[in-house]
Amino acid sequence: MRRIFNLQNLLFLIVLAGLLALLISQQSVLTRNMNKNDELQEKINAAKQELRSLEEEQELIGTDEYVERKARELLGYVKDDETVYIRSDE
Repeated sequence: MRRIFNLQNLLFLIVLAGLLALLISQQSVLTRNMNKNDELQEKINAAKQELRSLEEEQELIGTDEYVERKARELLGYVKDDETVYIRSDE
């Protein structure tokens, strides 16, 4: 009778160890998936922000103010009545 009891205890411990190993493994997978989900959510938020920015710029593209600002930024455009000051960095 004592031997059967020990065999049952051993079998119980083996099953328990297997379940514990499975639980730890699944927890690791869950943590990894949650981290990946967070990374993807950050990428989605960045893409949404970029989309909003592009939509705002698209609305402005046809306006005279936008064309003038881009001409000033990219081409150095100045109006006839403006004075240009050139800084020399020493």
